[in-house]
Amino acid sequence: MDKSTETLNFFIGGFFGGYERIIWLNEKLHHQLLMGGEPEDEEARPDDVLNITTPSTKEWEEFWQTVDTLKVWSWGKKYISEICDGTQWELRIKREGRRRRRISGLNAYPQPKGTFNSFIKAINKLSGSKI
Repeated sequence: MDKSTETLNFFIGGFFGGYERIIWLNEKLHHQLLMGGEPEDEEARPDDVLNITTPSTKEWEEFWQTVDTLKVWSWGKKYISEICDGTQWELRIKREGRRRRRISGLNAYPQPKGTFNSFIKAINKLSGSKI
């Protein structure tokens, strides 16, 4: 369990295919599949939940180490491509002793290439999911 995690809310997807979200609620990570518009609430409705996990202290340490290595705390606020339709994503993150960040994108991602995919791998490993 990780008491230093205040907020971890990540979603990715598109209007027609739905959104997958990993959200830290009540000391557990919830992996959800949400159909329709972007997820705006901070809850996990039972019908939307695909998986619930409680990462170990070691798993949290590995995740936060990856977040630091990828310099997530320094990512820009918005990454937007000229293409309007496609993949939208948002990360809300807050850890004790760090500033709160809200980062989003539309068909564009932090650089260098591979950084965002490395983050996806880290959050998948932490949550036992496959986004």
